Amino acid sequence: MRHILLSIPAMLLVFGCTAPEKPATASDSTTDTRPENAPAPLPSQDSPDDWRMGDSLMATMGNLEGKVVADLFAGDGYYTWKLLGAGARVLALDDDPANLVALKARKQAEHIGDDRLIIRATTPGVVGLLPNEADYALITREVSTLGDRPNWFAQLFSGIKPPTTIYVVNFHPGESPVGPPLNQRMSYETVQSELNTYGFTDVGVLYKKIPYRYIMFARVAQDTPEQPGE
Repeated sequence: MRHILLSIPAMLLVFGCTAPEKPATASDSTTDTRPENAPAPLPSQDSPDDWRMGDSLMATMGNLEGKVVADLFAGDGYYTWKLLGAGARVLALDDDPANLVALKARKQAEHIGDDRLIIRATTPGVVGLLPNEADYALITREVSTLGDRPNWFAQLFSGIKPPTTIYVVNFHPGESPVGPPLNQRMSYETVQSELNTYGFTDVGVLYKKIPYRYIMFARVAQDTPEQPGE
């Protein structure tokens, strides 16, 4: 337990931040000058009312350029496209066939190649990564819903390159305008403790960075410590 960090001030020194850009305006005379079939630009900024605040999460994760990031529960692809916009190579995994169809359709429509995005079907309880396939993993599904968690995290360990770095984004206990049922929510203290039992030795949390949820960073300590996002 002595390895768990109840706060991570050192991480805050290295986390990047994104400066808001002035949103583009449209008029009746505005036309799309991109050539036909040209890829649509990847998103770089959240809309002002988007409670998911993907840009804040990307800044927290640090420099993702060229990194292989597993978006383990890709869902509608919100974080998948945020990761792509941050320069990552993304493995988008999901166990819902409808989500996979939508992800593949958008990938094709935006002419994104396999060198940037791999979409893969999984089944409940199966992580779906090959050994040492990813640099980081992003988990945006509630930890309580992962089934046999010791087995699931054992699978995850084999799929992430050392120092086995993951980011967990889960809802705070208590009522919120959006989110899963209250009985699926785990406090960050409980998740922290559980991650330690699975072998993670450096665990920290940002619990006010984004609305309604906390961001947890966890990895296995190495002889030469790295900074988050390196």
